[in-house]
Formats: sequence, structure tokens, C-alpha cells
Amino acid sequence: MSRSSEKMEQRGTTGLHILVFVLLVSPFYLNDFASIFIKDWRLWLFIDYVGVKLFPLVVALWLIRSKKMRPAEFGLTTQSVPSFLVVFLIVALVGTVIDQNGYRLIAKLPGYSSLGDMPVIMSLAWNWIDLTLGLLLVGIVEELVFRGYMHTFLSRFTESSSAIVAISSVAFGLIHWSLGLHAVMITSIIGAVFMIAYLRTRALPPVMLAHFAINFIDFAGVVSKSIFKLV
Repeated sequence: MSRSSEKMEQRGTTGLHILVFVLLVSPFYLNDFASIFIKDWRLWLFIDYVGVKLFPLVVALWLIRSKKMRPAEFGLTTQSVPSFLVVFLIVALVGTVIDQNGYRLIAKLPGYSSLGDMPVIMSLAWNWIDLTLGLLLVGIVEELVFRGYMHTFLSRFTESSSAIVAISSVAFGLIHWSLGLHAVMITSIIGAVFMIAYLRTRALPPVMLAHFAINFIDFAGVVSKSIFKLV
């Protein structure tokens, strides 16, 4: 293959990756408008599940099934059970400690207040569906996009692990923009932990499960948060 052909092919794949990047990340930034303006919990759930769960998942699965991208480019690789458990436990514990203590540590830093939040789900059944299946999908899809694909995308422009961690963590934190600056900061830090774990293992499944565990502990009220409070 000539150099000109190689350059044309590289431009084509770069164009595809940019298009995929826009398709995958933009729904997350737009979704927070629903938290600000939508008050009906049923409509909010519909927008949330279609926009930032089903749509990115369908895009990723289509890219894999059509062989335009490999599963590994989304972080979908296998690892040993001991490795899986160790990564899951460490990431879940570190992420939960940050989540349960970070806000108090940065409370005096300047920022802006929450602009909105998801409406209260009035159905007990739907509430538990959202706390289980919903949060599991959050862990799976957000990791596919902001760790797996984000690493693949950023690696085309830089080989610096520090740059990849920094850029991806900020991008992840900013999808929580409607919750206030402190939420953006804390989720950025947790996102950095997720990406560091992924860079060490190149396997996302344990990070996905840890992501779910952190959210479940924070929202479900089943596990006492006081266990993880250090300050």
C-alpha cells in the first residue's frame, strides 16, 4: 500500500472515530436538560433510558457486529476471575470512599448550585427497576463510552496515559453538569480512578460492575453510607 493510500485510509478511520465519538458522547451532555425541565418521572425515565442507555448501547453493538470496530476497542476483553474480583473490589471501594467523602472535603470551594435533578419516581416497582437494572445499564454504557471508546479515540491523538486520564475524566465529570460544579469535580476524580484501572487491565467488565456498586450504594439506601465516611 502506498503512503497516499495509507493516509487516505487513516483519514477515513479518523473520520469514523470522530463521528462515533459525537454520536456516543453528545446524548450524555444533552440528557441533563431533562433533569432541569422535565418534572414527570415517566417522561424523564423514557428520555433517560432511550437517550443515554439504549442509543449508545445500540451504536456500540452495531459497530461491533458490523465489524467496523472490535470489542476490545470498547474495553470488552476477558480476564481471570481473581483479577476481575481484585479490580472490582479495589475500584468499588476507592470510588465509594471518594463519593461519600469528597463533597464534604470540597464543600467550601466556590462553584454553582445544582440546576436540577431527576424527579422522584412514584412507582415502587419502577423505582427498584431503576435502582437495579437502570444503574447496571449506567455502569455498562458509561464505561463503554467514557473509558473503553474514549481510550480508543484519544489514543489516536496522544500516547500519554496522563493526558488520556485527564481528558477522559473531565469529559466524564462534565456529563453531570446540571448537578453543580462540585458534582462535576467529584465525578471527574472518580472517572480518573476508573480510567487508571482500565489502563492497568485493559478490561472494563470489573470497572462496569464497580461503577454500578458505587451508584447503588449512593442511591439505593440498602448499604449504610456511614461505613465509608472518613470525614
